[in-house]
Amino acid sequence: MLVDDLKKAFREKYNTDPEFVVRCPGRVNLIGEHIDYSHYSVLPMAIQASTFILAAKSEKNQIHFFNLDKKFKEYTHEITKEMWPGTTHPEWYEYFLAGWRGVLERLSIDIASSKGMNLLVYGTIPPASGVSSSSALVCAAALTTIAMQTGKSFEVVSRSELAEMTAKTEKYVGTEGGGMDQAIECLAEKGIALRIDFHPLKWTPVTLPPNALFAVLHCGVTMNKGATSYYNQRVVECRIAAQIMAKKNGVKNWKEVRTLRDLARLLGNLTPDQMVIEVEKRLEKPADQFYDRKEILQALETNEQDFIQYSLNDKTRDAQEFWIKKRALHVYSEAARVFHFEEACRQGNTVELGKLMKESHTSCRDLFECSCPELDETVEKCLKAGCLGARLTGAGWAERAAVLE
Repeated sequence: MLVDDLKKAFREKYNTDPEFVVRCPGRVNLIGEHIDYSHYSVLPMAIQASTFILAAKSEKNQIHFFNLDKKFKEYTHEITKEMWPGTTHPEWYEYFLAGWRGVLERLSIDIASSKGMNLLVYGTIPPASGVSSSSALVCAAALTTIAMQTGKSFEVVSRSELAEMTAKTEKYVGTEGGGMDQAIECLAEKGIALRIDFHPLKWTPVTLPPNALFAVLHCGVTMNKGATSYYNQRVVECRIAAQIMAKKNGVKNWKEVRTLRDLARLLGNLTPDQMVIEVEKRLEKPADQFYDRKEILQALETNEQDFIQYSLNDKTRDAQEFWIKKRALHVYSEAARVFHFEEACRQGNTVELGKLMKESHTSCRDLFECSCPELDETVEKCLKAGCLGARLTGAGWAERAAVLE
């Protein structure tokens, strides 16, 4: 649908022209799955599929949501003295509210003086399909709110600031993400991928080999990661792995260790390959065995209250089993693959790119357990058909595969 068509639909709905039109692209992650929240580098690129938001000021103290996709219900959010508190089981419009709230907080705008809005939302990013429809809506919402409140855009908040802000505000829909989606959506450049580094946020353009063709295929099933604990469970398992290894290495302030990258830095900026050795040394149980809650408490020499406060999140407070060794092994091996992938791009070595993608999928499937039978079957069919490489992309448990031909 063209922008002119969207403007026409807006006029038909609200009897006025939109004041702003915002577009935010989706993304595909070529390699570096489930490691951004461990603060390791990732290598995604933006895609043409996008989320559009058309907006005009409302005279009422409300935000009215209208989605051209009829399966998303129309909704009106009343702006009151109380800020929208967030949720752990988000409706579609609450992804907008997450970005909206983040901007009000960033710009120190009192909710009572915030402007009402009439919104039309349209997207070509398939929802819950591993190409970041949710984060695209959060980012587009934030930019829409900036425009509506100030009449400006990146003069107020830079692209990198917007990326970091929206990564934080997505916590209001219950997901403890790492920032990859927001970074590529705000920083993408046409025709290239980006290697994105975290803490501090930096990005490096990566030119893909001209003879490499990447395709993104849907396996036929979807999953809303915001409505389950799968994603947050992995975040926590990685954190616990880092904290236990920190404790065993004599780090006194293990409670402040939040990520596996934090741990590598504490141990002398060890490389991901060196950290794989460290995992084998410090986490004695076999990778195919979980640690129960009692074992975690004993390893950390801590109590339930501190464990909940410093290690868990809202969706994992009652979790009893933690697969920490295999999660750490995935993160460190995947982190190494990102840099090998970047080097293979420089060399134009598509065979090596395919090999790394296959290794990534195997690790996601076996160590991180974020695949599903339908995804595995899709990957296998692509490889049998002669593709150089294939792997799941996105959070996993359903959704899409990235394929290199």
